[in-house]
Amino acid sequence: MTLNKDRLQTYKQRIYSLLSSCKRYRDNYTTLLEKSKKTEKMLEDRSRTVTELTYKLGRIHSELDDEMETAKRIQEGLMPKELPEAVNLRATAIYIPAGKVGGDLYDIIITPRQKIAILIFDVSGHGIPAALITAMAKMLFANAIEKSDSPAEVFREVNKQLCNFIKTEQYLTAFLGVIDPVKDVMTYSRAGHVPPLVFNTQTSSVTKLDSKGFFIGHSALLNIAEYWNSEVQLAPDDKILFYTDGLTEGCSEDGKLYGAERLRDAFIRNGSYDIKTLLDKLVEDQETFRQGTPLRDDFTLLCVEIQDSTHLLTDSGFTREDEPNILLVSSMNEMENICSIILRELDKCGYGDKTIKQYKICIFEMITNAILHGNKNDPSKKAVVFYKVTPVSASMSVIDEGDGFDYNNLPDPLSPENRMKDHGRGVFLMRHYFDEVLFNTKGNRILGRKYHGGK
Repeated sequence: MTLNKDRLQTYKQRIYSLLSSCKRYRDNYTTLLEKSKKTEKMLEDRSRTVTELTYKLGRIHSELDDEMETAKRIQEGLMPKELPEAVNLRATAIYIPAGKVGGDLYDIIITPRQKIAILIFDVSGHGIPAALITAMAKMLFANAIEKSDSPAEVFREVNKQLCNFIKTEQYLTAFLGVIDPVKDVMTYSRAGHVPPLVFNTQTSSVTKLDSKGFFIGHSALLNIAEYWNSEVQLAPDDKILFYTDGLTEGCSEDGKLYGAERLRDAFIRNGSYDIKTLLDKLVEDQETFRQGTPLRDDFTLLCVEIQDSTHLLTDSGFTREDEPNILLVSSMNEMENICSIILRELDKCGYGDKTIKQYKICIFEMITNAILHGNKNDPSKKAVVFYKVTPVSASMSVIDEGDGFDYNNLPDPLSPENRMKDHGRGVFLMRHYFDEVLFNTKGNRILGRKYHGGK
C-alpha cells in the first residue's frame, strides 16, 4: 500500500514536471512567435524602406544624369561651331570629352581693332556648376576683349567680375594671346594655365610660352591677383598649340602620366603636318600611351598657324613699317561697322566734320565697288580693307577677289551721255574728295589718301 502511494507520488511529480515543461515550452513558443512576428514586421518595414530608398536613389541618379546631360549641352553650346575667318591665320581645334563634364572652353575673337584674340580656359570641377561658370566666363571674356587688346588687362577685369559672382571654391585657369596680323607679334598673358607651345618650322624646335599669373575667379584673389603681358615674335608657318591639362594628365595602365615632355616630343615629331593632321596625331599619340586607360578629365587642343604678312601687304599700298589696321568685309551689311571704325579714328585725330563726311562717302564707294562689282556680291569672297589714320593723313585701300577693271578708261559721269549711267561715279567722287587715288596694275585695289588740311 505504501509502495503504491510512493509510485503515485512519483507519477504526480513527473506529471507536474511535464506540465511545467509544457507550460515553459508554450511560454517560450509564445515569446518566439511574438519575436518572429516583430522580426517579420521589421523585415517588411526594412524591405519597404530599401524599396523606397532604391526608388529615391534611382530618381537621384536619373536627375544627376539629366543634370550632366544639361551641363554637356551647355558646354557644347558654348564651344564655337566654327572658328572665325581671320587675316593671316589658320586655326583648328579638337575637344575630347571624358566621362564627366568639365569646364574646358576655347574661342577665337576678332577684336574691334582687328587683332586676333585666342582664348583657352579650364574651370575647376565638373557638372552644372562648372558649366554655369564657363558660360559666365565666356561672356565676361568677350566683353573685356571688346574693350581692350591687353590680355593682362582683360584678366584683371574678368577676375574682378568673377570674384564678385562666384562664392564657391571654384576658379579657372586661362591663357589669352592677341595676335597683330601685320607685325606677326602675339601679346599674351597666362593665368595659371598650362603654357602653350610654339613650333618653328624652319628649325623644327619648340618654345614654351611661360609667364607669371594667378588663376582667375577665386574670391581670395580679389585684391591680390596680378597679371602681366609678354610678347613673342612669330614667323611665317609657325604653329601655336594651346591645350588644357586633361591632355597631359592622361594615364597609362601603370599609372604614369602622359606629361608635358611627351607632348613636346610628339609636337616636334609631327609639327610639319598641316594643323588638322597635327592635332589628330597628338591625340593618337596620347591614346597609344594610355592603352585604353580611361581619361581622368576632358581636354581641348587648339592650334593656329601663322601666315606670311609680307605677302598680305604686297599689293595693299602699305608697308610693314606703316603698321596699317586690317578689316575683312564680305557683304554690304558690314558697311556701317566699317565706317564707324575708320571714322572714329579720324575724329580722334582731329579731322573736321566736313572731311569726315567726305571720307564716309569714299569708304562707301570703295567697299561698294569691291563687294558688288569686284566680288559680284559673292558672300564667300572677301574684300580686305587696310587703313592708317594719323594727324598728318588718313589712308585707306580696299582689295577684292575680282578680275579688276581698266581704271584709265572710265566714262566721265559729267558728260551728258553718261549722266543716266551707273558707272564711273564712285571713282569720280573718290578723286574729287581724296588728295591721292592710286590703283594697282590689275585694277582690283584702290588706295585713297586724305591729308589733314588737304582739299
